[in-house]
Amino acid sequence: MFSFTWKLDTITRGGFLMFTDFKRLLIVMLLLSCVLPAFSFEPSGGVLMLDGEDDYAILPFAEHGYIIPADAREFTVEVWFYPKAEPEQGVSNIILSQQVRFRLKSSNCRVPLSKKDQVCSSGVVFLEGGGAHGIRITDAAIKKDQWNYMAVIFTESTVYLAYNDQIRRGKKGFMNVVAGNLRLPEGFKNFCVGGYAEDVPVPKAYFHGEIDAIRFSNIARYDLPAKVGISPFDPPRRLSSDAHTLALWDFNDKEGADRFKDTSGNEYTLFGMNGATTSRALAVNPANTSTTTTWGKIKSE
Repeated sequence: MFSFTWKLDTITRGGFLMFTDFKRLLIVMLLLSCVLPAFSFEPSGGVLMLDGEDDYAILPFAEHGYIIPADAREFTVEVWFYPKAEPEQGVSNIILSQQVRFRLKSSNCRVPLSKKDQVCSSGVVFLEGGGAHGIRITDAAIKKDQWNYMAVIFTESTVYLAYNDQIRRGKKGFMNVVAGNLRLPEGFKNFCVGGYAEDVPVPKAYFHGEIDAIRFSNIARYDLPAKVGISPFDPPRRLSSDAHTLALWDFNDKEGADRFKDTSGNEYTLFGMNGATTSRALAVNPANTSTTTTWGKIKSE
């Protein structure tokens, strides 16, 4: 009887200790999930400020042509941006546009928007190959009033759209190079940030928010998923220049500047129009601090 009681008491106390330890672990995990989300970003310096009314920046096509060379079979275009407003109904707000276009959409979103603070964004890439010309469009849900990362990556006739901590791989197509000549009116051939020039006949397309950095590369960067669909992704917190950089604007120019230096050394100076200037970064994601410092892995040469 004594032996049975002692064993039962030991088992009970052991179970209680296990329950207590599990409870403590659960509390710690809940606290970490509330205080330390997995995704975070804070600008390193200056940002391009855009008021959503008529501000934009431009790299004239007549002087510089296309940023991505004709017949390029792989490339990456990426941006960190902070949308402060969503587009009006029936209008798209242009984040950047040339052979690759990033925009916010007000309708016809191909992905569900599950939260009120979400807005539809899309990556558009102009391609050609096999005697055909066309575009590939991929939509994604991003959040308003916080920093977001987005990249179009193209390689082996496949388009990838990276957005914050996810990446979507599309199906392999038959168009295998970037469009060497956009079959659009001349105004759309300029590289524009935040909207188009006034003479482009489109409804109000101006982006309201901030842009921290834009980078064009002549390789497909990062470790790309092998399967079609959505996979996890670690966005790079800083965009830097290397041998594969075609253009890089970090907007760390003097505060109030309306000329934005290309730090790749390729002299693609952007011109700010109608009040588009640099400012010190004030908007951050205070709730999105993180102990995670995993950076995107840059593809080696």
